[in-house]
Amino acid sequence: MLARVPGRSRPRHRSCPGSQRLASAILVTLALSTAVLAQGESPPLEYQVKAAFLYNFAKFVDWPPEVFRDPDAAFVICVVDEEAFAQALEQAVLGKTVNGRAFQVRRLSGPDEAGSCQMLHLGAAASSRLTGPPKSIRGAPILTVGDDVGFARQGGIINFIIRDHRVGFEINPEAAGRAGLRISSKLLQLASIVRDEARTEDAR
Repeated sequence: MLARVPGRSRPRHRSCPGSQRLASAILVTLALSTAVLAQGESPPLEYQVKAAFLYNFAKFVDWPPEVFRDPDAAFVICVVDEEAFAQALEQAVLGKTVNGRAFQVRRLSGPDEAGSCQMLHLGAAASSRLTGPPKSIRGAPILTVGDDVGFARQGGIINFIIRDHRVGFEINPEAAGRAGLRISSKLLQLASIVRDEARTEDAR
């Protein structure tokens, strides 16, 4: 199932003005994702859509408390080998916060440098070279987001997909659990749920 907005798309946080704004942001992002690919726009605009998704992912996922030992620490999103995407992401999070924390976009030359990141985006070029996230960060409290077929089934947590001219995403809840991350049911409703590839094969 592609990312669609159910009748009640409010986030799992208790009702407040911020939750209404968040629901609106998700609606805008999903509408834009449809428009971008349906109109055949350029890749940079596709990056803007995916960057907006990353910003919203941060608001629908809970990290373990020990991840943020410093109350003033930034929320770090790391990008591997994709300068154009990093620039789109910086624009998407400029002046915004999550749980009172400012965002910081960090460029990495490889995923093994992601130990201090809360979210790691691996573009198509980077994720296609891997079988899921690298072993060095598996189980770490890092939300891994890929852009290549099979990434979520191979241990990644979220993977972008394009189907019927729309940007959607898959989520692997088992991978999220291993990382100690809790994903909102509201976000899960917008995703295609996948399982670890090995377990799927064992179940057959």
